[in-house]
Amino acid sequence: MNTVNIEKLLDQVLSVLNARQREVIDRRYGLSDGKTLTLAELGTSFGITRERVRQIEAGALKELREFIKSGILKDFAATVNEHIKNLGGARREALLLADLQLLLSESASSVFDNRVKFLLELNGDPKYSAENESFYSYWYQEESENKKILSFVSKLLKYMKTKKEKVLSHGSMDKVFAEAIKPHNLKDLVAINFISLSKDFHINSFGEFGLSDWKETNPRTIRDWAYAVLKKEKKPLHFVEIASAIGKYKNSEKSINPQTVHNELIKDSKFVLVGRGIYGLQEHGYVPGTAKEVMMRILKEHGPLKPKELIDLVLKERVFKKNTIFINLQNKKHFTRIDNGKYQVNLA
Repeated sequence: MNTVNIEKLLDQVLSVLNARQREVIDRRYGLSDGKTLTLAELGTSFGITRERVRQIEAGALKELREFIKSGILKDFAATVNEHIKNLGGARREALLLADLQLLLSESASSVFDNRVKFLLELNGDPKYSAENESFYSYWYQEESENKKILSFVSKLLKYMKTKKEKVLSHGSMDKVFAEAIKPHNLKDLVAINFISLSKDFHINSFGEFGLSDWKETNPRTIRDWAYAVLKKEKKPLHFVEIASAIGKYKNSEKSINPQTVHNELIKDSKFVLVGRGIYGLQEHGYVPGTAKEVMMRILKEHGPLKPKELIDLVLKERVFKKNTIFINLQNKKHFTRIDNGKYQVNLA
């Protein structure tokens, strides 16, 4: 593939056209500047009708398809097809273009992408599947193989909808692949490639796999992202730290406003305030309540405790200063010190 020079190959292909035809094709497909123009835009530019531009384009494409029968695109198409074959017979267009940029040592650009897409479209092999509601645009080889791919994706989607776990880590993914992919006799790499064709699946910034409409896998709102971050970190964080982590995982150029994050955290009961500005997840065992309420609950659950025992239990689920706990213990309305130095909830 390194012997193919896309720019020179394209120039050879277009050399059979006259000046007007070449300019129409060039600007219609964005082969020089990466900007594709509509028939109407070209008509306005040339001072002719949209229909006349369409006729020129159709005539040019007919000549080009006749010309490439000479085999000028044979090596290019064969190498692209070989690459797609190694990935199971299909490749999402955006990923294929990125692959070819690496293989050809080209810089990423819309011009390169447009040139490759034009040559592939002109050649007609591999085949093209346009983007729709369920799939990204992709290139594939055989209709029979494409049907198998679509069948695999459909069955995997049905299987995933039965999963109770809304985020699958690497370990869980291995189990899913073992259960769902084995009947299709696919290698993991090929299965992942097929999955990438579908808009129904998503691998997030944490490397977790799930369905695109699972907010745990594919967070969209700040609240969703805050939940994902706390679940990933598995420990309470200050809302400023949560905002910073969201920015990192979203890979966002725009900074995340900590106050916006804080406003979302206080609205949802699944986030528990465990210290000054510090939040944890209720599902991790954190229970809402003030210092006094937490202390009373623990004493009711465990019975009378010495101050150190109580402090240790409180600090397992709250980020309080020890002095805060001591001060609350002195509140005789709620707590009573008994003879053995232990404290209990005031039953009076």
